[in-house]
Amino acid sequence: MGKKSNKSIMRKQIAIIFIALLSLVTITGCGIKGPLYQTPEQQQADLPKTAAESDKSSQEH
Repeated sequence: MGKKSNKSIMRKQIAIIFIALLSLVTITGCGIKGPLYQTPEQQQADLPKTAAESDKSSQEH
């Protein structure tokens, strides 16, 4: 059993810390926590077209 050098012990500790931090960041993710919602501008743009509007757009193409 050879004595490990301080350098190799330090490298191992740094690697473990780096992997732990990387795992933590990956698990946490990003974005808004909680339920998703749309702003009023998005809701207006995403409303389905009426039958008359969809007929007009299909005739224009």
